[in-house]
Amino acid sequence: MAFSGLTPTTVLRYINRMIGTVLQEIEISEEEMMRVVFQESLMTYSKFFPFMYTINVGEGEYLETTLNTYRIPRDDRLEILGIHKLYISNMVQLGSTMIPMSYNPFEGQIFNDYTSMTMTPVTWKWMPPNELTIFPKIIGYKAATLELKAIHPHHLKTIPMTMRNEFLNLALIDVLISIYPLRHRFESFNVPYGTIQPFMEMVDRAADDKKELLERWNSLFLKAARAKRIWIA
Repeated sequence: MAFSGLTPTTVLRYINRMIGTVLQEIEISEEEMMRVVFQESLMTYSKFFPFMYTINVGEGEYLETTLNTYRIPRDDRLEILGIHKLYISNMVQLGSTMIPMSYNPFEGQIFNDYTSMTMTPVTWKWMPPNELTIFPKIIGYKAATLELKAIHPHHLKTIPMTMRNEFLNLALIDVLISIYPLRHRFESFNVPYGTIQPFMEMVDRAADDKKELLERWNSLFLKAARAKRIWIA
């Protein structure tokens, strides 16, 4: 993942430049702009393109009063959205030995095909904010590796270079949507130099621009390399 160079300061400067704060005073403060970016833009972006990170859970996270339930270690800087993938050792289901049953690749494939038809698949249930139950419960899982989905941290450095412009565009649109009700209360105002009409076109079309952007992201999300797919043979 290439570093995009995004920071809160970079985003704020981009928004100010695009809406022309040098020429006119905007209805909301810079602090409010960044509050919109963190609460709206970052959440929306992470829904389509979450921050992925991997952790291990073992006996230390096991809840003794339950069966196959773990408490996922939480990072105060990250808000977990869900579990993308779960990895466990197949030795739990097939036995503890690491010796292959056959060195013949054809026999190995036949064995794998057979076990895939007869073995209960491993599934899980995530209980927000940080509990995980692995099924089937009749098997004890002493350790597992989880790939978690989370909201990108506020430093924004986890957003890849390929999505830099997309995120900046979303942040600008969300700020314009926040300005919309305020700006329409004062479509013109008087100053010592005469009557000024603030720009309205960008503000008026912001909601439609966001709808178009999210529709495009939805199509990209379905084509993403890491998106889950159901294969029917």
